[in-house]
Amino acid sequence: MRKGNAETALCLDSPVISTERLVLRPPHEHDAEELAFLANNIKIARMLAHMPHPYTIGDAEKFIRTAQKDSGRACTYSITEADSGKLIGVGSLHYIDTDPIPHMGYWIGEPYWGNGYATEAARALVDLYFKVTNEPTLKMSARVTNEASKKVIRKCGGRRISTIEAMHPLLGEIQQLDDFEITRERWMGEIAA
Repeated sequence: MRKGNAETALCLDSPVISTERLVLRPPHEHDAEELAFLANNIKIARMLAHMPHPYTIGDAEKFIRTAQKDSGRACTYSITEADSGKLIGVGSLHYIDTDPIPHMGYWIGEPYWGNGYATEAARALVDLYFKVTNEPTLKMSARVTNEASKKVIRKCGGRRISTIEAMHPLLGEIQQLDDFEITRERWMGEIAA
């Protein structure tokens, strides 16, 4: 069973990333209200390892301060709509203390589900990772019951490598997680092409 799950940022520059419909950028103070509104959702908190519930403005401000403190080395993004600038979610590349291989994580606020935004953001993060590092592998995890997230991971070239149990440290629940890996070879050869 995975314990602790302390996360640290992956030491990469965090350039602004533009996709067809999204802009991924470092979090700013003015994101706090939208972040708290979207993140204060038990459906999202249950799917993430470190999302408190309820999620308050104070939680959002703390998250933003941490991301800003790590500016220049952290790879944490506010995911926004390109046209409106509205915050719709968060994405990151990070390490988990129990694993030497970097992980990618993301979440999209419920009002924006079903629009393909998660796939678009996840693919942008995977592409950044393989373009600016020499690392051969990136990992992602999803709850066994989270079919939507597993579909996104597969669209990024993820292949399931194991199923594990992990304690959600804030909700006190044991979760069954599918771990996936995306290899540089698969991403550059089959998926991104």
